[in-house]
Amino acid sequence: MNEFTLSELGLFIGTIGGVIVTLIFAVQKSKCDTINCCGIKCHRKIPPEEPNPPIPPVPPVPPVPNP
Repeated sequence: MNEFTLSELGLFIGTIGGVIVTLIFAVQKSKCDTINCCGIKCHRKIPPEEPNPPIPPVPPVPPVPNP
């Protein structure tokens, strides 16, 4: 087996950490209430989605008088 440098080890650990964080973020953003992955099963409550607030109307611009 070839030896590796400290920078290569850091790159490997950083890559694995990034993959784990991405998976956790995807699970957090999912809308599923039951997740079954790799032998781990989780049932969770999803909070109801809040409706977007209405956009207020733009007030009309008064006409510019001619000099």
